[in-house]
Amino acid sequence: MPDARNLAKVRRPLFRRVLVVNVTLSFLLAVAAVGAAYLAVGKAVEASARADIEAEIRILDQHGELHQGFGYANAISFRILPHEDAKNVDLSVRDELTARPSLSVYLLLREDHSAVVGNLSGWPANTPYTEGWLRFDGSDAGAAPGAIIAKVKGVHGNRFTLVVGRRLATYDALYQSFIPTMIIIAIAMAALSTLIIGALARRFGARVNVLNAVFAKVRSGAVNNRVPSNEVERDDELGALATEINTALDEISRLMTGLDAVSQTAAHELNKEVGRLRELAISAGNEQIRKAADALLALLSEILELARIDSALGFAMQHVDLGDSVMEAVTLYQDSYDEKGVALSVSLLKTPATILGRAPLLTNLVANLLSNALKHTPPSGSVSVTVSRDAGSVTLCVADTGPGADSESVSELVARGATGPVAGYGFGLRFVQAVAIRHGARVTLKNGQQGLSVFIVFPATQTRA
Repeated sequence: MPDARNLAKVRRPLFRRVLVVNVTLSFLLAVAAVGAAYLAVGKAVEASARADIEAEIRILDQHGELHQGFGYANAISFRILPHEDAKNVDLSVRDELTARPSLSVYLLLREDHSAVVGNLSGWPANTPYTEGWLRFDGSDAGAAPGAIIAKVKGVHGNRFTLVVGRRLATYDALYQSFIPTMIIIAIAMAALSTLIIGALARRFGARVNVLNAVFAKVRSGAVNNRVPSNEVERDDELGALATEINTALDEISRLMTGLDAVSQTAAHELNKEVGRLRELAISAGNEQIRKAADALLALLSEILELARIDSALGFAMQHVDLGDSVMEAVTLYQDSYDEKGVALSVSLLKTPATILGRAPLLTNLVANLLSNALKHTPPSGSVSVTVSRDAGSVTLCVADTGPGADSESVSELVARGATGPVAGYGFGLRFVQAVAIRHGARVTLKNGQQGLSVFIVFPATQTRA
């Protein structure tokens, strides 16, 4: 049965998964944002470059026809050379040509693909010779490296080929500056959001642990425990949950108190009536009715004890030595064993077998086991009681040399006892099972070569060395 610390361990991986999901989503969103920005800016830059190239070609076409191919050559020379070096440029062209664009590339080729003029040394390497739009790197055409988009057009009856392009400097800027900056920003945002979520997760975990601590105390029997008022007064979902928890615990306490009052009243009335029946039987000398009345009184006592175990308010657990409860029960039954001639042996740990429990109930548990074992063990038989520790667990074993049970199912024997004789074996086992469950222990039965062994294992989470 997990305690509050175990529950907290279960939740911590959830918080780690939240952090991992947050970092992953932040990274994916950053990648998506960078990709979208890259595509959007890239498309805008390329569209602008294409528009500029088309406008540039129209200007060159206007002046290229003046002197056939030389009109294009003069215009290109004016654009790529300093003004003082372009003295041979036609004066009719000079006034209409604007200042040369620094990002523009030009190339005029003859039919044999040799260059006439331009700021490219020749046709780009490894690029098919064709008209239309093309993209290449400047280093493939003898220029500075960088992405270039250009339009290729045949002029003067395709005797010359005109290449006009633009450097896509924004693409280079994206690669060199924008994308690394966006990556750094994305990492910073992911780190910041991780810190924020981590802080919120720690606050949330601390508040959940407060609720878990309340449940742990209630589970150990302190039903009067409540969530602190500072949690209840918080105006959020956990505050509302804390309020509901306290309301539910108040209702449980009320019902348990009412149940206990009804049980006590019923017990008093039944005791009174059965006691009167027993006195009448004694007066009439009816031994059979007297024995039945005694059995009913014993049954009533066990029912009330079970009710106290299952619904006792303020059933507070404490660290107790199971060995002490064993010795107390053995002391109570030693005379009965001696009278029947059944040997009773006890084997305890050298160190205290400390568990979380309630000493009187543990003593009654051992006493019930000893009573059942004595009832089913013939004279000259033996019963052994052993307390052992294994991997942090404390195990109580009561073994007899009787005929054993026809079933190793606790539930089946309990159900069978409910329909059997009054205060029979099944009811005693039901008592043992109720006490074990109340202490978070597990009951198992095992038939041996001789007799039955009952094992009660207290979980490691409730033991203390």
